Amino acid sequence: MANAQASPRKMPKLDPKVDATDTNGDSQDILEEIDSIQTSLDCLNDQASDEILKVEQKYNMLRKPHYKKRSDLIAKIPDFWLNTFMNHPQIAALLDETDEEVLRYMTQLSVEETEDIRSGYKIIFEFKTNPFFENKQLVKEFTMSESGEMGTSETKINWKQGMALTEKSGDKGKGKVGGKRDKPGDDPPSFFSWFEDNSMGGDEVGEVIKDDIWANPMQYYLDLDEDEELEDDEEQDAEDEVEGEDEDGAGEEEE
Repeated sequence: MANAQASPRKMPKLDPKVDATDTNGDSQDILEEIDSIQTSLDCLNDQASDEILKVEQKYNMLRKPHYKKRSDLIAKIPDFWLNTFMNHPQIAALLDETDEEVLRYMTQLSVEETEDIRSGYKIIFEFKTNPFFENKQLVKEFTMSESGEMGTSETKINWKQGMALTEKSGDKGKGKVGGKRDKPGDDPPSFFSWFEDNSMGGDEVGEVIKDDIWANPMQYYLDLDEDEELEDDEEQDAEDEVEGEDEDGAGEEEE
């Protein structure tokens, strides 16, 4: 909740010698009462933030076994993460054909938030043995600095000889979400250029992976948009309603 632009505490006290009939005296009393109420509201807001954090931490713990079970099942589906990334319009804009080949070897994706949730998170990519790099796991971590900027750190990719995808990219890969790819004469930045970029200033791609893909990968694997999902739900509701009416009608006939 935003505070008032000028706090009553900063207002000079009125001269006590001012005539008691002066309305400024009443105004001072009112302002001091408003200030007291605002202090109480600020305390409640702080308490609410603490309670919300506790609830988020609780449900993060409750989600973990479900994420684990989901990941185990996803690992059984060939090219699940490749297709999921390719079907997300904003992530697909960062992928070239070689990136797609690398992502065929990706077996797991996970997101872990810091304990206090607000200070950052990390994205973990897991790969089976592949011809591009030695790593079995790549981790990109996002950390909020004291100044409020999001900084990143990441695993060093141990590229195999002649396979470094980021060397062919002229752009260091500051993944701009929704950016266009495959312009004539352009060499599109590799998805792994984004991974290796550790500049300050936030990261849209990381947020998309955390909030879209990790939250509901099935939506993108099946290439469903929200409108289609809504239509499916409405159709199912309509079918359920018709079935219910048929059952009611059959019951009346028997009577």
